Amino acid sequence: MSNFSILYRYELKKLLQKKILWISLGICALAAAFSLLFPMIGHYYVDGMLIDTNYNYHKTDQSYRRDLSGRIIDQMLLEDTLEAYRHVPMDVDPYSLTEEYQTFARPYSEIFNLIRTWTQLDTVSAVHWAPDESAFYEAMKHRIDDSLRYNNLTDRETLYWQQQMNDLQTPFVYQYHDGYMNILEVYLTVGVMMILFIAITLSTAFPDEHTRRTDQLILCTEKGRNHIYWVKLSAGLTVGVIGALLMTALTWILSLSIYGAEGFDTIIQLFYTSYAGNLTIGQACLIAYSCLLVTALLISVLTMFLSELLHSGIASLAIITGLLLASSLIQLPPEYRVLGQLWDYFPTSFLAMWNTFDCRLIDVFGTLFTSYQIVPLVYLAVALLLAVLGKQIYARYQVTGR
Repeated sequence: MSNFSILYRYELKKLLQKKILWISLGICALAAAFSLLFPMIGHYYVDGMLIDTNYNYHKTDQSYRRDLSGRIIDQMLLEDTLEAYRHVPMDVDPYSLTEEYQTFARPYSEIFNLIRTWTQLDTVSAVHWAPDESAFYEAMKHRIDDSLRYNNLTDRETLYWQQQMNDLQTPFVYQYHDGYMNILEVYLTVGVMMILFIAITLSTAFPDEHTRRTDQLILCTEKGRNHIYWVKLSAGLTVGVIGALLMTALTWILSLSIYGAEGFDTIIQLFYTSYAGNLTIGQACLIAYSCLLVTALLISVLTMFLSELLHSGIASLAIITGLLLASSLIQLPPEYRVLGQLWDYFPTSFLAMWNTFDCRLIDVFGTLFTSYQIVPLVYLAVALLLAVLGKQIYARYQVTGR
């Protein structure tokens, strides 16, 4: 074990001394941070007219949302919202620039957006909608039902989500939740940056020895065929997972520092309005970024496996990058249920929030599970399998055709 520890520290040091590691980590971390800060940068325009800086505009809206925090979304709040909006002259375009909107309606814009989203009414129709608490929550359920039907769910899956919806306690309590909302909104961006960082950093972990022609010497040493492989893999996993942890920590710290840490217990339907599950937005954040860390482990193993299989860091990087691009460009229609699910649960696709919190369930021996319950376990099993296969490839490799 002491030999393993010494070799592990040596391999980790080799990785950490690479400039490309720190450059790629810095760029990817900055991209993740910028995605959080972007809404606060620049100026806010409406129809080409400068209204305010984005910073001031968002701060004003945040103060209004904080004022709403703790209020029950019941008949009274619905009536207050629509009464405020009925002060606004809807025949003025854009109505959001009117003094009436800024004075009366804007403080209730968060609730009004929920009314429009769940009732699926246009702005004018929503303003003249007769506020009704029961109809409001029924409209929410109808919207969720429409989303479930779109995904061609089985009767058992539909029943599962209906039971989840029955567990939702209405009326909801509105809570300010901008910090956690932004953590979820940049989830995909952080995931993409994490995958790129791992692919760039680890794609040369094994091929470097082939390029330098030191692989035969290593294979001939006492530890060459067994210990060295696991040492290199462990060092690569350490870099990949810690890189993902750093990006996760940076995202959470920045978002909660800038936007506030209130609202962990906010029901997720106030953000992800078509989701049927009984989760809070804080729980959703923990689930999502736990999936991200498990994905980082799999991508680390996959990158190193491909690099050893192909004996080329460039080929390994190209494959991972190509899959990442393909997952962002290709979306299979709902009727291709099995194929579509497999594609959406591929590591380069899974870190989209709509795939992590997919309404399509997975049947395991008659029991239904959500994607975030099963896919990470599959990732761990695949990572172990690739690690074992990679060991066989590494041990049998002999340098020929120099």
